[in-house]
Amino acid sequence: MSDHAGRKRTARTGRVRAVLALGVALGLGAVGTFAYWTDDVVVSGSTFTAGTLDLQVNNADSYATTTLSMTSMVPGNSSAEVLTVKNNGTAPLKYTMTGGLTGTHAADYNTAGANGLLLTISVGGTKSGSGNTSTCTGGTVIVSAVPLTSTTSTAIITPRRPASAMVQNATEALCFQVKLADAASTTLQGKTATATFTATGTSDVS
Repeated sequence: MSDHAGRKRTARTGRVRAVLALGVALGLGAVGTFAYWTDDVVVSGSTFTAGTLDLQVNNADSYATTTLSMTSMVPGNSSAEVLTVKNNGTAPLKYTMTGGLTGTHAADYNTAGANGLLLTISVGGTKSGSGNTSTCTGGTVIVSAVPLTSTTSTAIITPRRPASAMVQNATEALCFQVKLADAASTTLQGKTATATFTATGTSDVS
């Protein structure tokens, strides 16, 4: 084969490679020429408002009662009152209750009587009678004879109730009975203590 023929083939091959290279370059450059259409959708109108917890007793945020009080009480006396718990807030809730005694002679009621109890509180039933002889009878007993002592954080209603959470404006009427033990010591004569109870609502309704 002559050098002339070889040079012709080399020239043709070079031109083909140049054309191919140009084609590739043109192809790469063409990618940026396409246009993409877009469209947006706006989602709005969602608002978020926190619920409120407002637990009330007898339609009050702080309720004072003298109905449970007993004057000139003697062993075996009891007093009773119906208290209505209400969810005045917007969020469903359940509640518990603690309580105990305060005052100069509160600690004197800590001493166990012959039956192991002195002043006790029970919850449940229906109120019957009046004054120092009123009681809660019948119905479902929720709390039975929990001692009231100078420990004001003593659990009275626990676990949380009611079984189904209270929705807004729902109420639950409960009969509370306080009793001085039948075998209360004579050393309690003339000694006074004041009961205090705290109902606590919670948004944990599990």
